[in-house]
Amino acid sequence: MSAAGMTTQAAGGWRYDNVARAFHWLIVAMLVAQYSVALLLGAILPKSAEGALITWHFSMGSSVCVVMLARLAWRLTHPAPPPPADLSPGLRLLSRATHWAFYAGYIVLPVLGWAAASADGARVRLAGLIPLPLLVPKDDPFGKAMQTVHPVIAITLLALIALHVAGALYHAFIKRDGVVGRILPGRGAGAA
Repeated sequence: MSAAGMTTQAAGGWRYDNVARAFHWLIVAMLVAQYSVALLLGAILPKSAEGALITWHFSMGSSVCVVMLARLAWRLTHPAPPPPADLSPGLRLLSRATHWAFYAGYIVLPVLGWAAASADGARVRLAGLIPLPLLVPKDDPFGKAMQTVHPVIAITLLALIALHVAGALYHAFIKRDGVVGRILPGRGAGAA
């Protein structure tokens, strides 16, 4: 399959198509920004910047959700490349489960954050521009509970990212099987 929008075969095996690779790296950039704001910048910047950081966090979260929904739609209509033939059944299952957990997690997490924000009466704006309605009423018990659940899921997904990166490093430096090259930008061969 070599038409635009389809997976293509490269030296290291089948690659993700250009759209899937673009979605992957866009989400990576968005998550780096989102986790940086949530975990780091709040501790570094003065207290006076807190409101702007929270507003930005809400905006980025809603944007992550929309991009992940689009990415999921693309993934459901454009299959991923097959795993390497020598990958054990356990690692195949772990890889598949991790990828689907990312789809579910980064769609559900922003919705739960939206509910948490709504319970405080805070408005979430999609991409910082489009105001979204309150998902739950102010002081709603579910929304208040999500203020505790949301960060737990976010940290769990961060641990999943660490697992994903560890898998990529395993393929790149131990197996040297070209798997990482399947998602890298550009037209190069599948080798990492």
